[in-house]
Amino acid sequence: MVSSEPRQVGTRAVGRPRGNLGRDLDIRLVDDNGNNVPAGSVGELLVRRSGSDPRKGLFSGYLKDPQATDEAWRDNWFHTGDAFWQDDTGMLHFAERKKNIIRRSGENIAAMEVEAILQQHPKALRVAVIAVRDEVRGEEVMACVVPAGECVPEDQLADELFQWCFKHLAYYKTPGWIVFLEELPSTRTQKIQKTKIFPANVDPRSLPLAFDLRDRKRCVVR
Repeated sequence: MVSSEPRQVGTRAVGRPRGNLGRDLDIRLVDDNGNNVPAGSVGELLVRRSGSDPRKGLFSGYLKDPQATDEAWRDNWFHTGDAFWQDDTGMLHFAERKKNIIRRSGENIAAMEVEAILQQHPKALRVAVIAVRDEVRGEEVMACVVPAGECVPEDQLADELFQWCFKHLAYYKTPGWIVFLEELPSTRTQKIQKTKIFPANVDPRSLPLAFDLRDRKRCVVR
C-alpha cells in the first residue's frame, strides 16, 4: 500500500495488491493480445475477486447492456481500460487511460508522460500528444503544440522541442512528429479535446506546420 513507508508522494503509485479480510483480489497487466507483460512494461489492468465468484464486490454489469458487460468481463477478468506498469517491488503505477496509449513498434507510450515533459519547456504554451499512423511502426508519437509568446513555428523550434524530449524520455517516446497550431480545442474546464483537434478526414502529417522528426530519432545517439 502507498500508505506505508516508504511512501511515493508525488508519483502515480497506487499501491500493491494484498489480501484484506478474505477479500483477495487477483490482478494482471496484459498486452493487446491478453498476454502478461513483464515488470516495467505498460499493460491494461485486469482485476477479479479470488475464488468462485470473480465479480463479487466488484462491477457486476452494465444496465440493460449484456454485450458491453460480456466485453468488459472477458475470460472472467474485468478489463478496466486503464494502463499501468508494475515495478520490481510489486508497486502499481498508473500510466494512462488505455485509449490514450500510443503503440509504437510494440512499445506502449503514455501520451500524458510526453505531454508532461513538453509542457515544462518555456516555448510550449499548450500541448496535446496523440498517435498518428506510421507505415512501418503502426503508430508514431505526434505532439500538437501551441507555441508560447512570439516563438516562430518553424523547423528550428521543432528541433529544440525534439531535443528537449530526447533528453528527458526514452528515444522511442520522443515525438516523431511535431505540428504547430494556433490553438487547441478545450472544454469549459480547459481540458483539451483531442478528438476535435483535427477533422476526421485530415491527416495531420500533411499539414504545412507538421515537421517529420522520425529520422532524428534513429540518428541521434545518447
